[in-house]
Amino acid sequence: MKHPYGYFNESGTEFHVTNPETPRAFDNFLWNRSLFSNVQQTGVGYCDYQIGDREAVQLLTGNGRVCDFDIFGRDSLMSRLLYIRDNETAEYWNVNWEPVRAPYDHYECIHGMGYTRIETSVKKIGASYRIFVPAGQDPVELWSLTVRNEGETARNLSIFIYNQFQFRYKWGFDSYGDMLFRSSEYRREDNAVVASKHPHVRPHDYLVGFLTSDMPMTAWDGTRSAFVGTYGTLREPKAVVEGHCSNTPGSSDATIGAAQYDILLEPGEERALSLILGVTDHPEHIREVRDRYLGKFEQYFHALQNEKQTMADAFTVQTPDAHLNRMFNYWVKEQAMFGAAWCRWGWNGYRDIVQHGFGVSSIDPNRSREILLEAVQYQYASGLALRGWNPVDTKAYSDSALWLVFTLVHYLRETDDQSILWQSVPFYDGGEATLLVHIERALNFLEEHKGAHGLCLIKYGDWNDSLTAVGKDGRGESVWLTEAYGEALQRMAGLMDHLGDDSKAAEYRSRFENVKTAVNESSWDGAWYVRCFDDEGAAVGSSRCREGKIFSESQAWALIAGIATPERAQVLLDSCVEQLQTPQGFKLLAPTFTQLDDHVGRISSMEPGICENGTIYSHINIWLILGMIRYGRPEEAYDAFCRFTAGYLEGEANHKHLNPPYIYANCYYGPDHKNSAWLMEFAWITGSISWILNVMMNDFLGILPDYDGLLIQPCIPRYWKEYRVVRRFRGAKYQIMVKNPDGQHEGVVSLTVDGKTVKGNKVPLFEDGFHTVIAQLGRYEDNSNVLSGR
Repeated sequence: MKHPYGYFNESGTEFHVTNPETPRAFDNFLWNRSLFSNVQQTGVGYCDYQIGDREAVQLLTGNGRVCDFDIFGRDSLMSRLLYIRDNETAEYWNVNWEPVRAPYDHYECIHGMGYTRIETSVKKIGASYRIFVPAGQDPVELWSLTVRNEGETARNLSIFIYNQFQFRYKWGFDSYGDMLFRSSEYRREDNAVVASKHPHVRPHDYLVGFLTSDMPMTAWDGTRSAFVGTYGTLREPKAVVEGHCSNTPGSSDATIGAAQYDILLEPGEERALSLILGVTDHPEHIREVRDRYLGKFEQYFHALQNEKQTMADAFTVQTPDAHLNRMFNYWVKEQAMFGAAWCRWGWNGYRDIVQHGFGVSSIDPNRSREILLEAVQYQYASGLALRGWNPVDTKAYSDSALWLVFTLVHYLRETDDQSILWQSVPFYDGGEATLLVHIERALNFLEEHKGAHGLCLIKYGDWNDSLTAVGKDGRGESVWLTEAYGEALQRMAGLMDHLGDDSKAAEYRSRFENVKTAVNESSWDGAWYVRCFDDEGAAVGSSRCREGKIFSESQAWALIAGIATPERAQVLLDSCVEQLQTPQGFKLLAPTFTQLDDHVGRISSMEPGICENGTIYSHINIWLILGMIRYGRPEEAYDAFCRFTAGYLEGEANHKHLNPPYIYANCYYGPDHKNSAWLMEFAWITGSISWILNVMMNDFLGILPDYDGLLIQPCIPRYWKEYRVVRRFRGAKYQIMVKNPDGQHEGVVSLTVDGKTVKGNKVPLFEDGFHTVIAQLGRYEDNSNVLSGR
């Protein structure tokens, strides 16, 4: 089925949106170390920045929506608007289509790795607009606009550029009066419209926004009221309607950067305009930014593309599934890298940022290392960790520090950088210890804080943020957290084996057996595992509940951790398919909550089909996929992957054409949502991308880094006859061909490396060079060698 809103280019590096009226934003994220920009299919969006490591994420332009669904209306605080006016006819339109929304002869928005380009043709005027954020740490967007005359007569045109500056501190700094401290003006010496905010108390000095260009401005405006008019709108702004800006400065009002350029174009002639949108700490520094970038855009764009290619080269796949190939060769990595850089719009939720470190260990292990060493500084000496930082959130979510285990173990399997284990790092409440001790404290905290059923206490909540009342009195227990703790124990036991600490490895395995027994004896409900027990010992997520009878988290992790017996695994998977599966993936729970339940908490008061209350959560789907793989069910796992991945448009009652096919979302609105069922909620912003990347590469395709080599252990559909993976690992590069002539789904009967037979399923380490690996699937008489690495 052809996507109704666009198409991928042949390589898969770009998605071309051919109809701007998409059902929801088809957006892109562009970023460097100081700034990130959300760019939708019409160029609009928002731009945020943070200078250094100060706890201050600042909104530069846009409407400040952290949700990418337009709950405030698109006309309210739009930015990146490019108008063209024909001065002979007084007709005008947008290069980026909205807000005027004039008919176009051609429209195409090209989202690529680190850039977006919009190509339009209206009334025989062609335009090309490209935006990117250069690598490094300058908080700037670089725009290139080319306008060409495609007609047979000369054209007298005016170009109007519009941005609204916000200067709002997203996480708490809103100075008294806000607009009372704003002003804007034109600096002739820099050819720049400059806006600033100058409160008495401020988080930093980077409160000077500017719009500058290489073409002299004909006129400008610094206040929205002058550009739009007292009663006007951005669809028919006064300046564009009348054909001129008014050179009006801003003062204690809605400060903007609007610029006008008048040009004459002969038939076939084109004119290029370069613009910089940015922020600095003093207007005097705008000149430095102009000198650094103007006239050199292509140089910086080329450097950015080289950086993206290095990212892409970490591994490449060639499988029978073309969509999987382009997603994992480019887009999954791009989304994982954005998460590792900016997490949740700059806010570092503990579990979120640590999971992002887990996700990029094969792409940028140095970033994984940085995340680990930063995150443990926000852990208490007791082993508990904050819920998040930037800003600090001290709510006692019981799972925060647990995620350190998965990231550390995966980082070490990727790098074997044991030095990180012995690095001393402070605790948030004083004192310090090695990273390994931090990890041990996290596990000990969970071990020592259990309830009446022998399960880990949930406290304010666990991964499911909205189970806020289950443990409000301190006695509630989490089945999911206990299962995840069990999986963490097994991974740490494997690390202890590698470090030669037999005693600690045995201790962790003994703890796991206790966890497995506790979950199975207390939490099996007959057809699935309950989700948790409240303070009074009542089960949540049980067949006895009126709503929220079954939660998918505790089913997925019973499989992942190997807690479920094979018989129970079959029963709970059948229950998930029957009660949770939709054409677009598995729901988090069923039935959806419709009435407040004080024993459950916030989740029960949410609107049906939103966030945790009955959405199709990406985390849940990839965790169930991992569980299916652990129990040798690749066809079911692959079916689940295709259901919740946008871009697979075939299938029953498929609604995925409503969503951008090149990214993942935190979830899809559930089928019970009144207005937005099946649409992505919070696209790009999801820690699940880390699991998607690692599960599909390491467990599905079966190319798993280990402490002393690469494990080859596929678990694929039987009808896949072969596939290839090229992967960087510890200074060497490996071309791995997996052959499946007999239609098996796992196992390796032969493995050759550079033409030499290797016993088992592990490729030995090489320090450098390019190495060819051929693995042929078959059946082991003893599958323990295959399963041990999982």
